[in-house]
Amino acid sequence: MTNLLLSLLTVLQMLSSFMNYLVNDYQPVDSLYGCFRGENTMGADEKGVRTNADLSMVAAFMGRYAKGQVSLPQRITWEQLDSISLKSLRYAVATHKSVHKRACKDGRYWGSVSVADHQWESSLWAMSVAYSAFFQWDQLPQSLKEDIHTLLKAECNYELERKIPTGYIGDTKAEENGWEVDVLAAALGLFPTDSLAPQWFDRMRAFAINSYSHPSDAENHTIIDPWYDNKTVADLYQGPNLYPDWTLQNHNFFHTSYQNVVIQELGEAALALRLFQGSNPRWHSNALLHNCDSVAKNVLNWLTLPDGEQAMPNGNDWSLYLYDQLTSYSTLACMLGDSDALMSEQQALKQIELRQSLTKDGSWLLWPDVGARRMGVEAHRVMMTWLMHHVFPTDNLKPSTWSDFAQRYGKAKLFPCQNIVRALTKDYFACFSFSKGLNNITGYMEPLVGYYLGDGNLIVPYRHNNTGNIIGWYETSRTGLDGRPVHMKPNARLVGEPEIRLYGNYFAVEAQLLENDSSLQRHFTLLSTPKGLVYEDTVKILKPVIIDKDKTGMLAISNDPFTGLWLSKYYQRIIGKNKASVKGILNVEAKEGSMTVGDESIDNSINTLKLYPYGEKARRRHKIKYLAK
Repeated sequence: MTNLLLSLLTVLQMLSSFMNYLVNDYQPVDSLYGCFRGENTMGADEKGVRTNADLSMVAAFMGRYAKGQVSLPQRITWEQLDSISLKSLRYAVATHKSVHKRACKDGRYWGSVSVADHQWESSLWAMSVAYSAFFQWDQLPQSLKEDIHTLLKAECNYELERKIPTGYIGDTKAEENGWEVDVLAAALGLFPTDSLAPQWFDRMRAFAINSYSHPSDAENHTIIDPWYDNKTVADLYQGPNLYPDWTLQNHNFFHTSYQNVVIQELGEAALALRLFQGSNPRWHSNALLHNCDSVAKNVLNWLTLPDGEQAMPNGNDWSLYLYDQLTSYSTLACMLGDSDALMSEQQALKQIELRQSLTKDGSWLLWPDVGARRMGVEAHRVMMTWLMHHVFPTDNLKPSTWSDFAQRYGKAKLFPCQNIVRALTKDYFACFSFSKGLNNITGYMEPLVGYYLGDGNLIVPYRHNNTGNIIGWYETSRTGLDGRPVHMKPNARLVGEPEIRLYGNYFAVEAQLLENDSSLQRHFTLLSTPKGLVYEDTVKILKPVIIDKDKTGMLAISNDPFTGLWLSKYYQRIIGKNKASVKGILNVEAKEGSMTVGDESIDNSINTLKLYPYGEKARRRHKIKYLAK
């Protein structure tokens, strides 16, 4: 039995453990229908439909591939899963606008049927419906198969009518175009002889080219599919969804979850074509992985950490430490033979398995931000990783080693379109960002000692108002007309442009901020050095204000059962007057002051404590060293 087979069996066992959560989340509706509970159970929006479609798909996958391979948790049977899969699929199909057999609980139907009647993201949910249907296909009644055909045809015909959107500033269309590729591929895979299949294929390729579309595509005259026609990348290119430096923004800022998810989407489309049609597919295209390799090598690999996590220079707007780039790694490894991706995928799988072991019901997080919807998304990705290795084995691919990878990506790097700089040494990773989207100014570092021993992700990417880790903030007030204090927001903003310099493996940052309604002016520098980071600043008071608390130089430290327990009741043992040693792998030194720890909270699904190097007492000058052991 090979290591790969052992790994795949482990993935199946992880999904089997998740069945405890999945079965508990399911509710019967009547003799024909059932649905999974979520933020809007049986609703016609993402909070209802996506949750049900994803969990239905995962349950159906288990019946198709895991039966006879792994054991189910106690009191759960394969017959029970088969019934849940079928009834939840029926509900998803019957409530689609094109099928129109049963309304959702709000009296509406979901889905897209035309330009005049469409719903955001419905193609992503329809793809999960298609996968669920494929897993159960041999057991489905003919009438349900016909309804599934109707549903997918409606979604795809909407894609034929609409324009392909582009735009990279603030809200890229890369992710959205990627899920349009998915539904077209799923329909082609299930119904390859449909009379409209050639039109779906042409549209699928166009959406794929315009997912990770880069300005250079305008001059790319490579013929995409020589066996089919002479169309080139430039012929299908509509406009950029990526900045010139290969980064993207979504939800108005840069983070690696949105940067990588398009690889997953395009990979799942390629998987659907191969899995649904077999080893000799009628429909296949080189367009489906367009620019995935370039995005990985120009952006994502520079932000990848030893455990498979990817750094978040600006934090995130959903749960952290999901390792939700897992299936993107699988796409690159299985379909492009990427050894770096295989290394990171294997590490990420270990972390997902560890995190799941800390829950009682097989769920993926202790504090999920959107409940069952987040559970469905993560199970979806773990399942897809198994399928990719099942269909595109990596038996002959050897994963990279971290030492080799780190040597190749060891130089400091600036992403000029995002004003993000990063450094990687043998002891730590560090990044700093002047985000132009949400105007956020923050950074953080991760010690690399002990990453394979459960000490990774010690510092949580943390945003607060316009700043966060390292920069921190002041809490100020002024006297109101009634004599009472009026609290001011720590709304930092840049004055001029920051200066960012690279020195081989290290960087230097210098900038000036106006804060708290322009009542404070701060000039700061941040240097990465062989031992860690050095932060210094000088603050001027420009208006009559009272400085209530000085939280400059703060760090959000994990106090989470998964990312590294650092119990607050023990903090006195590791904090001196102006020094702290966090788990013995990160030392924080302030020029003066008295360090404090507090403000414990759940941030992005992770329990955190906040370390304040200056004890919240106001000072005009700060010097702080963050040193990796």
